[in-house]
Amino acid sequence: MNQKTMSANFLRGVPAEEALSHLVLMVSEGYERAIKRHGTDVLQYGHFSGFGKLRELLGRMHKTDPARVIVGNGGMEVISLLFKSLPRESTIFIEESTYDRVIFDAERYGHKLIGIKMSADGLDLDDLKSQVNRVPAAVFYGIPFHHNPTGINYSVENRKAVEEICRKHGILCAWDICYEALRYDGGKHEPVTVSEWGPVLLSSFTKTISPGTKCGYIVLPKDRMDYMEKIVANTRLNPNLPTQAFIADFIESGQYESYLAFLHNLYKPRMEALNRSLQSCFPGVYSAKSSGGFFATITLKKIVHARESSFINAAKEAGVSIAAGWGSVAPNFINERRKEGLLVRLTFPASKAEQLTWGIEKLKEVENDFT
Repeated sequence: MNQKTMSANFLRGVPAEEALSHLVLMVSEGYERAIKRHGTDVLQYGHFSGFGKLRELLGRMHKTDPARVIVGNGGMEVISLLFKSLPRESTIFIEESTYDRVIFDAERYGHKLIGIKMSADGLDLDDLKSQVNRVPAAVFYGIPFHHNPTGINYSVENRKAVEEICRKHGILCAWDICYEALRYDGGKHEPVTVSEWGPVLLSSFTKTISPGTKCGYIVLPKDRMDYMEKIVANTRLNPNLPTQAFIADFIESGQYESYLAFLHNLYKPRMEALNRSLQSCFPGVYSAKSSGGFFATITLKKIVHARESSFINAAKEAGVSIAAGWGSVAPNFINERRKEGLLVRLTFPASKAEQLTWGIEKLKEVENDFT
């Protein structure tokens, strides 16, 4: 790409076009196989908890009873169903920054959100202990792998400590594990262990297959299934059964694992380019060295709140699209975080390595000129 026409868009966490193009033939053939194999079973109304074969495969994947799995129409739907199942005006603990749609959706149901401080290896356990002793919460929602928006990973010890604190205090611990499979550095995560009490698992195939397929799922304790099934049935009678049948076939055939390997190879050099550029241009102000997922964040300490819009416009004129990340910050942390400088969420999979390198370097130039 010519330097004169170079641009960088850090705004949307979408899969790369190369990934979706690679998928087209597999998806078209997979849907055809699913329809021919299952016929009217996937065209008629089906069980609102999801396609049986996919529930079975997900139960096996998470080493739990498939009867504890509900498959729905996207990750955001199953998160929303969880929030809908809570008594109105429940208190929900979240990380100090998190998936912005979770904040919006929980507030839409009238719930109160309290952010918990984060550390380099997950949650600040002292802050969590302090909050659970002050406020009776219904749920803790967290993203333990390749966190959105910071990119950090919880350590196994931290994750298990969070689960134990929640269990001890009767708080439902809900892990959103949608990025778990998207690790590009060659390492492996220790999976979350599901016991009788929990934790709840939330996930989707949005980033690992495609957004358009719209398939997500939730794994619940058995004693919550009857009530949740009533919530699901009263929200939508039927999930997208052709998609769920396709995904079941995709997993069972081994194509899913092969496609994940393709994504790892595609996204690894982009991740490495982002890491190198951030280390070179913004040492000490980015959230974590990325090992996978879709996101990282930086805090530009020189950009005070009153000048955010001007800075973002200046970056756009220079060819770099960014936005303030305040929508992802817990309500009780916004004022404190704004004093630290402009929070920017950076996404990388949809951009080529040279665009990412150029974009971070140009963003640094704009910051230098601006301040």
